[in-house]
Amino acid sequence: LRVKLHLVDRRKYRSIVVEHVAGIPLVVLPDVFNPKLLRSGELLVLQLARAELLTPGARVLDLGSGSGAVGVAAARRGCRVTAVDINPSAVRCTRINALLNQVDMDVREGDLFAPAAGERFDVVVFNPPYYRGIPRDGLDHAWRSVDLAERFAAQLNDHLAPGGHALVVLSSDGDGDAFLAALDRNGFQREVVSTRDFTNEVMRVYRVRSC
Repeated sequence: LRVKLHLVDRRKYRSIVVEHVAGIPLVVLPDVFNPKLLRSGELLVLQLARAELLTPGARVLDLGSGSGAVGVAAARRGCRVTAVDINPSAVRCTRINALLNQVDMDVREGDLFAPAAGERFDVVVFNPPYYRGIPRDGLDHAWRSVDLAERFAAQLNDHLAPGGHALVVLSSDGDGDAFLAALDRNGFQREVVSTRDFTNEVMRVYRVRSC
């Protein structure tokens, strides 16, 4: 279904739109993942209001930032945010939304953890691509990856501060089992902290910690 929506609504990704995600105004540029249209971004943002998952002053890595919704939400809570995306349009979009919402964020372009080499964070937030495949363009990185689940799981521990955790949102309409299996193989503990049934798909937010 998500692939169908991707194809049907791709025309919406060819123009600039304005969305409100959990009360946060966001400009979404062409070829940038829309956090409102497919709901996973907004679900992640809502979790950041929970004190047990995010405390003010925390060092936060918004991985695959897209429009910057997650990073802006964390920055508004007083966190020190680094945002990373491989899509240059998403990097630009994140910077625009940081300015729009008058928050400070360190926004970087690059693949997965590479732009944050040697750095550790209290919270890593990730809305990963749900499908296996080679991305066709910048926007398609939001939906497809060849080996991102395995690389994320292999590198996460090197970027978590002591006592830190990751928040990852996965959908039943995708290869979530493979993502969870990669985390299990690398020895992580995981728990479901939020579940949302949208009838056509079920989304779950996982809290991931080192053993």
